[in-house]
Amino acid sequence: MFHQPDSFTKDAPFQSTNSMANTNTMPAPKSTRHYTRPGVAAAARLISLEPITNEVIEKWSTALNNYPAMLAAKKGEKLVKLDKKLDKIASTWQSSLGKAADAQSDEPVLTKAQLLDNIIEWKFLKGKPRNALKPLLNSNSDVTIQECSRRAFGIAKSIRQCGPSHEHWDESNNGISMAISELCNLKGIGPATASAILGMYRPEIFAFMDDEVIECLYDGKRGYTMKIYLDVNGRCRELADQLENKREQFSNDGSDDVKWTPYRVGQALWTVATMSATKNEELLSQIFENDESKTIQCNVTEDSKIERKRGKKGDSTARRKRRKP
Repeated sequence: MFHQPDSFTKDAPFQSTNSMANTNTMPAPKSTRHYTRPGVAAAARLISLEPITNEVIEKWSTALNNYPAMLAAKKGEKLVKLDKKLDKIASTWQSSLGKAADAQSDEPVLTKAQLLDNIIEWKFLKGKPRNALKPLLNSNSDVTIQECSRRAFGIAKSIRQCGPSHEHWDESNNGISMAISELCNLKGIGPATASAILGMYRPEIFAFMDDEVIECLYDGKRGYTMKIYLDVNGRCRELADQLENKREQFSNDGSDDVKWTPYRVGQALWTVATMSATKNEELLSQIFENDESKTIQCNVTEDSKIERKRGKKGDSTARRKRRKP
């Protein structure tokens, strides 16, 4: 189950690592916020389920297990097939982890075909298509894409997991921003698309920057900058640490083999948001009480109105500047 353009001509405005806020102090999303993406209120509701008990973990697991079904609900079998292709690519890349590369051919690498025909196609179907970026993306040579991805994967491979104590958090964030930056050297690639690529390689470090995940976790206006990615990714890492810590406590028999990662946290949140956006009351009722899911559905309707109203007015200059994979 693996998996948008971001800012100006090429990417979201880039900021140096030194200016980025420490993500482990990021506040939780406000329950009273108004979201512009349909269904985000439901994802925020999932995060609000505290304390994390065995029952709450089961709700998160139910969300994650329905990820393929929501892919199908969003864009049909085409998106499901693309997601499976990404799974296969990810498995190949991840097979190099834990062992030294004897030659350059042993290192994971992203090809132009994989980028354009699989990852970009998947991303544009799953989220908002940024077709204006396709000429820029296509202008990258296969050699350049492979060189940038090889450097990015090399950096990503060296990043240490922090764990609940957040030890080495700043060091880890430096590595994350460096790996993202390498991919952002490619034309048409921003932090969002870069997070999709690196999340396939190291899902225990990188979450994918879905619009729904950004709105759910970022306490500000949705955007696609490096700073926003580090904030959102940091929150996904915190949630993954909390869920995994409790899962290990409750899974005494070892029957639950779903290890929580930032990538899977993002998938679960996107899934719940899509359940709500598509008005799937049956699946929502498996996660929330029926009366609560109805309340969430009302919020989704209001969110949709906001989104449609903004669409009619057209994009402002500020919104255009914030776009990019």
